[in-house]
Amino acid sequence: MIKQRLAALLHTSCIRRFSRIALFTLFSATATAEAEKPNFLFVVADDLNDFIGVMNSQTGVHTPNIDKLANQGTLFTNAHSNAPVCSPSRASFLSGIYPHRSGHYNFNNWRSNPVLNQSKTLMEFLSEQGYHTTGAGKVMHHQWPSAWDEYDIRPDYTPLAFNGEKVTQHPGVPAPYGKLVGPLDSTFARLSNVPHVKPWNGKPGHEGWYYGGFKKPFQYTDENNRDPLPDEMYAQWAADKIRAFDNDSLDKPFFISLGFIRPHTPLVVPDRFFEQYPLDTIRLPELLEGDDQDTHFESIFGAKESKGRKHYRLLMESFPDKETALKQYYQAYLASVSFMDEQLGKVMAALTESRFANNTVVVFTSDHGYNLGEKDNLFKNNLWERSTRVPLIVFDPRMAGGQKIDAAVSLIDLYPTFKDLAGLQGDNKKSPAGGELNGLSLVPLMNGTETRPRTALTVVKTDKGKPNFSLRNRDWRYILYGNGKEELYHNRMDPQEHHNLADDADYATQKASLKANLLAQTADARQ
Repeated sequence: MIKQRLAALLHTSCIRRFSRIALFTLFSATATAEAEKPNFLFVVADDLNDFIGVMNSQTGVHTPNIDKLANQGTLFTNAHSNAPVCSPSRASFLSGIYPHRSGHYNFNNWRSNPVLNQSKTLMEFLSEQGYHTTGAGKVMHHQWPSAWDEYDIRPDYTPLAFNGEKVTQHPGVPAPYGKLVGPLDSTFARLSNVPHVKPWNGKPGHEGWYYGGFKKPFQYTDENNRDPLPDEMYAQWAADKIRAFDNDSLDKPFFISLGFIRPHTPLVVPDRFFEQYPLDTIRLPELLEGDDQDTHFESIFGAKESKGRKHYRLLMESFPDKETALKQYYQAYLASVSFMDEQLGKVMAALTESRFANNTVVVFTSDHGYNLGEKDNLFKNNLWERSTRVPLIVFDPRMAGGQKIDAAVSLIDLYPTFKDLAGLQGDNKKSPAGGELNGLSLVPLMNGTETRPRTALTVVKTDKGKPNFSLRNRDWRYILYGNGKEELYHNRMDPQEHHNLADDADYATQKASLKANLLAQTADARQ
């Protein structure tokens, strides 16, 4: 960019007005201004709830690299997804626009949304502001490589079983869970548990794993003789990109966005990560029997069953007892978290060894959480804590680190935070039809100047129903379903949300205040 500006000056007659000293001064000032902008490394995990060491050590999870990053930076312990399912969450935080303001609630391609397609993604905005933007892996749910200056390695939910024509259920996963849930969500196994799919119903069968997205066989003999998993590819790509920028004369700041797949299903990682979690040592969270009885999430599905309830029921039916079922699943989930953590460590090592270590802001988060048996639910896309709460770490080497902030924040705050950290101005809209940025920068919380109360707003919408909302503040969660049913939890006293207080007269004033706040924030919600 600096070179282009000088070239433009050299091709105009006004260059005669500049002495060599003046021109050098202009060049130096421009270069200094460019250098003062921080680089960004933005890392997004998939389906990662609060199962990281610094947030949930009682689970016994091993996440040394995430923990180290949190201890160096700022950990937001009360951060939430605005839409706890992949597509609308990512479209929201990468556009800076609430799902209920854009109307993008589910899995339609975000680019077909009339508000979002007239709004600049974070990548587009930063590119216009002089950043070199690059990405790999699952950043957006529906990919659009043109949003970046360069984009490499598409998302791939791998490895999966293959029947010779398409991906299929892993034969080693017990039925009915392994038969009725679907290949992607039902698969959890050690990488050494190579599937052998027999010919059946006209399909030729296949022996071995398969790259579901890359559409080719995944070769596996043993841990030392195998193809790389997608997250390993993404980590290697990011580390190589940092090293390349370190060696090249990149004359602009960079924005590297990296999307890991794990711990999204299939929960398949190398055996050594499973071995970190022997089944007899797994500590399950407190799962209250009948904890779903005072909840109303299932009521929005009418006569149908929610996906999370179905998955939980089928898992229970596939094992001799509840504890065995959950420990098997928890082992695969925790192993996948630790596998992803190791990939983050590779990227952070490359950054630490580069000349960018002291001028690169690292942001780590997840698109949403994941229920692992709470309220008889095994999925995401509900309005309870385990599904909405996400890790959120901002490490800015220019700021003091090691702080934990429990104010309620959400992923909608990321876009304005990136702008604030880089000192950027400018419109996020491509046309008047675009949406205004809805979040609040996290910087005032990080530097201690924040005075306003904060809330985190989350929405879930079924295909044909009305939007259902949750409002979370520092101590409370209030849920208002589209059918008028309510839930109220005192999270400070009841962090597992075991007790719905919505019908308790002692908390009527608290409920009314939260409801009024929620209704004010969602009055313009698109149906």
